[in-house]
Parts: sequence; structure tokens; C-alpha cells
Amino acid sequence: MLNDNSILTVSELNEYARRLLAVDPLLRNLEVTGEITGYKHHYSGHRYFSLKDENARVQCVMFRQSAMGLDFQPEDGMKVIVRGSASLFVRDGSYQVYVNSMRKAGQGDLFARFEALKKKLQAEGLFDPARKREIPFLPKTIGVATSETGAAIRDIIQIARRRNPNVSIVVAPCAVQGAGAAGEIVRAIERLNHFGGCDVLLVGRGGGSMEDLWAFNEEPVARAIAASQTPVISCVGHEIDFTIADFVADLRAPTPSAAAELAVPVLLELRASLDGVVGRMAQALTAGQKMRRLKLERACAASALQRPVETLIDPRRAALEQLAVRMDRALPLTQQKARTRLDHAAASLRALNPEAVLERGYVILSNEKGIVKRTAETAIGEHVSIRMADGTLGAEVKSIQPKGDNI
Repeated sequence: MLNDNSILTVSELNEYARRLLAVDPLLRNLEVTGEITGYKHHYSGHRYFSLKDENARVQCVMFRQSAMGLDFQPEDGMKVIVRGSASLFVRDGSYQVYVNSMRKAGQGDLFARFEALKKKLQAEGLFDPARKREIPFLPKTIGVATSETGAAIRDIIQIARRRNPNVSIVVAPCAVQGAGAAGEIVRAIERLNHFGGCDVLLVGRGGGSMEDLWAFNEEPVARAIAASQTPVISCVGHEIDFTIADFVADLRAPTPSAAAELAVPVLLELRASLDGVVGRMAQALTAGQKMRRLKLERACAASALQRPVETLIDPRRAALEQLAVRMDRALPLTQQKARTRLDHAAASLRALNPEAVLERGYVILSNEKGIVKRTAETAIGEHVSIRMADGTLGAEVKSIQPKGDNI
């Protein structure tokens, strides 16, 4: 605040200048590019440095909270772009830029390409949660597409084997940065799919700058992940890093180590969980038995069951006795009906007996060919046998008189 005679103290002058800077819309949110010089990483976590170009320099400070978002290590001579606000440090009267974020110079084009591809693939539905598949709960084999020499593959193998020694790991080695890396990643994903024995794929690499991770922002890699027949977990960089591969994959892991943990459950924990379930089921069964036994004891103690023999056994005994009486009554009647049916059947058999027919005066006529049933089966002069009830007569046919002819 100005005093009455308009003579400023140093503090007032610096504070007035700070306020002027603070209300300027350009200086409140600006981006400045330049070369880092005098870079110092203070033990408190704050970063102090200057940005310079051919003609000037400006002091900069990046406080610890903002510096935690850095994905690279700044150093002298590095060209960067910082975003922040310009202000004046009242105590020292020093004009400086308070930096909120920093990226390497030239990344502006990469960000533009990143956003353009992200918008394109999102419009095609490749990021749609509905198309993402569930990761198998207990995979037998996991496939890994990453560099065979990087720390990522070592971390994945170590963690997966520690969590489940029985899991198999198939590695499709590929370059993960530099020219041609995107094509190698695509071919690695295709090889793992062609192998056909993997339950889940881990695709990624360890941390790095945006340029280092750029292969996972290439469209061919995104489409290869989307076309994979096997579910894919992306694991690119650190937790703060996001790539197009992360949006397309069925699941995103913040690091390769985290991907191994997401893909492979701890076998011992599963066994312990299963044992716990079995134990709880046994306890529930025991508790149920105790409850039913208690209910039965209470029911027996009730008035309706004070005399259990009379109330439970005697009614069933009486029912059995009534059933026995009905059986005794029904048995003779059933036997008589069976005997009557047997007598009728015997009479029918006797009536059909040829001997009984002969007893009634009938005879059986036969010749050399067998029994003669019709006049046409014999001839005049033929010798025939006549069987009667008490014996057989021999005869000669003297005449034949068909039925209906006059004698």
C-alpha cells in the first residue's frame, strides 16, 4: 500500500510490482521455452534453474509437489517448455517464473498427434467399455510382448512366479522404442495370438519420456491390441504415463509389475480363501445340526409330545393292524377268484381234447397222407383208417357222396 507522501519503501515497491504481475492474464498462465541452465535439485524436493535463449534469461522455481509429475530428469542444456505464472519474490525483489509443469521441447507436436489419434479411435468405439473382455481369473499361461533385455520382463517373471509357481510365461521379444518399434510390437502380439496357448497378454515396457513411450501411441499397435483374440493388459511406463494402448487394452496396469499382479493371483491366498470357505461351510452345517437338534428337543418337551409312545407309535401300530385285517379278509376272496378262473381254463382245455371228442361218438378218418378232412382228399377203392374212442378200424372207400348231393 502506498504511504501518504507517495514515497515507497522497498517492500511496498516490490509488493506493488508483484500485484501488477499477478493481475496480468498473460503472466498468470503462460508457457515459456528455453534452455535449462544452473539446474539445482534441492534436498527439499524443489527445483531451481534458469531458462535462457540467445538474448536473455529468467529465473524459475518448480516446487516439490509440481516436480512429482515430471516424467524425465531435467538437466543443464536441455531445451524445455514450462507452464506456470510469472511473479516477483518480494523479499529479494527477484522476478521469476513459478513452474507448474515441464516437458521437453518438441513434445507439442507429439501431444497433438496423441490427441488426434485418441479422438479418432474413440469415435470408432475402440475405447468402448462394452468391448473390453474380462481377464481370466486363474490363467495357466501368460504371454508377454516387451523387450527381452529390459527390467520390465524381469519384474513380470519374478512377480508372476512368486505369486503362482505353476504359471507358464511365453515371451515374444520386441523393440519397445525407436524406429520400427511399433511394427515389432504388432508382430509380437500377432505371434502370441497365433501361438494360441495364452490366456492373457501383457503388452508394455518400463518408464521413460514421451518419446521413449511413443511406440505405444502408434495406430498399428492400438489396432493390433483391439484385434487380439486374447485379452490384453497394457503396462506402459509409470503410473502417471498414459498411452493410446492403455485406452484400447482390456485392462490398464500402471506398471509392468502391477500387470503381473493383476494377471496372476497369489496361489497361497486362493488356497487360504478356499480353506476359509470350506471351514465356514462346515461351521454352518454344524450350527444347522445343532439348531435342528434343539428344535426337536423343544418339540419333544412340548405338551403334544409328553407321551411320545402314545402320540407317535400307537397310531402307526393301529394303522398296521388295520392293514393286516384287510389283507386277511382279501386273501380268501382272491384265492377263490383264482380257483374259479383255473377251473374254467381246465374245462376249456378238456373240451378241446381230441379224446373227449371221440368219446362223444365222433371218429377220425386218415389215409397215407394224414387226417382226411374233406371228401376230395380220398378216392374210391382207397384203404383208410377209422380211429374210434376204443380202437381203430380198417376200411375201403366204396363210394363218395359230397355234401349236398342226393343219395
